[in-house]
Amino acid sequence: MGAAQTWFTAGAILVMVAGGGHALVALFDTIRPTWFTPIDDSVRPAMDATGMRFRRPFPGDEARPSMWSFWLGFNVSHGFGVFVFGLFCLLIAGYDFELVARIDALQPLTIAVPAVYFAIALRYWFNAVMLITAAATACFTIAAVL
Repeated sequence: MGAAQTWFTAGAILVMVAGGGHALVALFDTIRPTWFTPIDDSVRPAMDATGMRFRRPFPGDEARPSMWSFWLGFNVSHGFGVFVFGLFCLLIAGYDFELVARIDALQPLTIAVPAVYFAIALRYWFNAVMLITAAATACFTIAAVL
């Protein structure tokens, strides 16, 4: 395994661990709210008692699914999507790393995805996410340069 492939694989594993961990703790919260539940204990029951305005254009009960269900579902799907992106990168790196060089859009894409998450983390999230996304961006960038 060459240096570029090692850096690429490291970036993929970082993305997989972050996304998979995110999805798992969100799934855990569907049973026992711990990680994504609001600090103020009065907020979660309020989230569970109301729907989302986005549902209004669609027929049916506007109060369901609840805002709490939307919140958990978003976090599960978000984490799963990030995990799958990392898994695809890992599979490509392990199966035929030459594809990374042959598919022109692949390296810019692998740099752009964690870089976008980094930019979002700067504005909306917390330091651990910024560090993970910065590290993944750096890994994919180093792989591209090598």
